[in-house]
Amino acid sequence: MTVYSLRSVLLLSVSALGMLTGPARAEEQAAGQPQAGAIELAPVVVDARQWQEDVQRVPGAVDVLATDSLGNPLSDSLGAIPKVSPNVQIEQSSVQTRVVIRGMTSANTALQDPVGYFVNDVALPHGVSQAPQLFDSTQMTILKGPQGALYGRNTEAGAIKVSTQDPDWTPTASASLATSARDGVDDWEPAVVAAGRLSGAVVEDRLAASLAFRTEQSDGVHHNLFDGASDGGKTDRWTLSTGLALQAGPETDVTLKSVVEQNNNGKQRMRYLTGPYATGRNTTNYNTVSWDDSTSAIQSLKVEHHLDDLTLTSITGWTHYERDFQMDLDGGPLKTLPNLLSHQDDALSQEIRLASPDQDSGLRWLAGLYAYQEWTDLDYQSGTPRVGRATEIDQSGLAAFGQVEVALTDRWRAGVGSRVEWIRQNGAQTLVSSTGQGAYEQTLEQVTLLPRFTLSYDLQPGTMLYGSYARGYLPGGYNYGMATSASTLSYDPEYSWTAEIGAKGRFVQDRLGASLALFRTVTTDKQILDLVPGGTQTISNAARAEIRGLEVSADARLSERWTSFATLGLQHGEATSYTTNVSQGGTLVSTDLSGNRLPMSASSTYSLGVRYDEGEGWFGQASVNGSSPYYFDSQNTLKQSAFATVDAEIGHRFDSVEVSLWAANLFGENVYSRAVSAPLGIIAEDGAPREIGLRLSATW
Repeated sequence: MTVYSLRSVLLLSVSALGMLTGPARAEEQAAGQPQAGAIELAPVVVDARQWQEDVQRVPGAVDVLATDSLGNPLSDSLGAIPKVSPNVQIEQSSVQTRVVIRGMTSANTALQDPVGYFVNDVALPHGVSQAPQLFDSTQMTILKGPQGALYGRNTEAGAIKVSTQDPDWTPTASASLATSARDGVDDWEPAVVAAGRLSGAVVEDRLAASLAFRTEQSDGVHHNLFDGASDGGKTDRWTLSTGLALQAGPETDVTLKSVVEQNNNGKQRMRYLTGPYATGRNTTNYNTVSWDDSTSAIQSLKVEHHLDDLTLTSITGWTHYERDFQMDLDGGPLKTLPNLLSHQDDALSQEIRLASPDQDSGLRWLAGLYAYQEWTDLDYQSGTPRVGRATEIDQSGLAAFGQVEVALTDRWRAGVGSRVEWIRQNGAQTLVSSTGQGAYEQTLEQVTLLPRFTLSYDLQPGTMLYGSYARGYLPGGYNYGMATSASTLSYDPEYSWTAEIGAKGRFVQDRLGASLALFRTVTTDKQILDLVPGGTQTISNAARAEIRGLEVSADARLSERWTSFATLGLQHGEATSYTTNVSQGGTLVSTDLSGNRLPMSASSTYSLGVRYDEGEGWFGQASVNGSSPYYFDSQNTLKQSAFATVDAEIGHRFDSVEVSLWAANLFGENVYSRAVSAPLGIIAEDGAPREIGLRLSATW
């Protein structure tokens, strides 16, 4: 994509916005006031900038998954994000979970991720890897581009915010049961998901509570040739979400929320695509029992106090994460010792914010302080003969942040935000192998300034042009899996600057919402994997990258019963300077990978969907989500071909009960979750299969 083409698209898009706003304004003048019962899109309110506002007023790319979508079997996982957010890829594999926004990823299996994940305003230290299942949620907000000015570390590519439902003050209850069949190797395999929620006042006008649960059971669709087992891809998951709401005074609200999830999953999911042990789709050949168990807990205590002209907010967070797995080393029938991991992480955080509450004021501002303490313990054993690494990481951080937005005129607004963040980490590792034992440690300390500048112009109420320029960073960390000395244990932060211009608004009497964004990101000191003599894998800061692209999104209310949406993402992400050591025939060769495409950075993505809803009566939806080819690796040797997946649902609503028949990946497209090169061939993990299910739900 050339600079000229981006400018051309911008000019054409602004012209199109002008043509749309012209008739809309003329219609408003002719009609005076909108007619009663007019068909229009409902407003979408977000807190992307830590204050409540219409999404159309945010000078940046923001995508939203609403409550009605998050409770649906077709949208209850991270896989729903690319349906509403262009230039996004998802890895949900047995090795790791990550969301790739605009081509930005972390070093493979790193503890930190450039996409921040927040549950009830509490940051998850390991991002989406420790995120619970999407249920009992009111909204998921996807913020694109650096968000460090307000959200700090691990938001270099963007941030995802999820909020669970507040307790209700009147008695409510809901329940749902979804049974489905997944297209397996030889037969269709069953799966069951059950969920329920109770909420109501405990003390009238004083205290309310809620309790929600979700459980999922499936043996998976995999078949293991070595022992005939069919549960290598099993899922056994339960999630519990609770809440307490206290009206502590006329101006003070207190909310305590907790989300706890436990997973006991099979880890026999990867297979050889090439080589002597190559097998077919979802057919594995493990000679070692492999499993993956994890527990995630997120606690959030929010106190909000309203003063005369200010709002004071305090958020106390605690997160706990455990993961234990055993994994076949070679993914095949060779006699090797399995990899073992025991991982525990605890984090305590405190944030205090003071903000101006008036949304219509010509001056809005926010200031805050943030502090956290995190403790991480990892015990990783790998290789034949066995090599063990026990790593302890203690880190703490302090930050001061703020933002202000000023109305320069009745149409121009300017904003400035910044965060000063101090982080100190100490990592100590003990290495035990057949040749001996060693111990070493490294301390990392940095102070980072993360500014953000915005400028917007209102073409008319609800329609604007905007521009932003922001700095992002991903903190340094520790190579817990392959370090052999103090020099290979740690790596430094990476930094980036992102420029974005765009337009967004509502047209045709608020029946059409559309947005356009063009962006360019330049990353320096990029964290990459490298090999040093002896075969040791290190993480170093030895690359530069550039990503530029375009994103278009639209939502339309076609009639009282019909709605539709569409997205399109175009991008070009490449390593502009990248030299690393590559093993060729057992010999390390310095290789220049400059000019290669960034992993999981597709040149185009798209989605299109339509929904029909009578209210009480029939409802249905159908959507397609697709992507052009992309690579899994920096060497650009492992390629996912272009794909398009189709989802559909049809159902009927009887008062407070609804039943629906749904299908995910209707045509059985195989989108690999992961692919890597190994000595015996290419190993890959097949993506979600075709699934057809029946769902029954009721509310009281």
